[in-house]
Amino acid sequence: MLKTHNLKMLSKSFLPLVKRSSGFTLVEMIVVLVLLGIISAVALPHFFNVDGYRTRAAYDEVAGAVRYAQKLAVASGCDVQVQIFNHGYALQQHQNSCSGGSFVNISDHPVTNNTFSTVTLSPTTSFIFDSMGRSSSALTINVGSKSFAVIAETGYVDAQ
Repeated sequence: MLKTHNLKMLSKSFLPLVKRSSGFTLVEMIVVLVLLGIISAVALPHFFNVDGYRTRAAYDEVAGAVRYAQKLAVASGCDVQVQIFNHGYALQQHQNSCSGGSFVNISDHPVTNNTFSTVTLSPTTSFIFDSMGRSSSALTINVGSKSFAVIAETGYVDAQ
């Protein structure tokens, strides 16, 4: 009987330890709340200020479309005209054949035109890639605060 009594006493002495370790202390909760406050103060402005992301997305899209126009001109052997306007771009080819007719928007390719409501492109211009991939003029295209260059002799699109 003495052994059973000792076991009961021993189990009762460990019971408070189990209860105390089942939750968080006030200090732990305050540290977690302070860390969450610091992280939210740093991260939240990035989620709500999307203008930089829109500008970068428009820049990547326009640079990719101009590169695509140059590659399409080489692959098809036909001139491809790139039109840049205030809030967008369009890729165009001759209406009737490779060398005749007016230029019309290309409609059966994945990246041929788009408009951006919050991003401005400049200068408002158009240029042509020939079947060798050369550009009709050298120019720098500004997309918001970013810019890239088109080299006339090679048609290279120098975008970062």
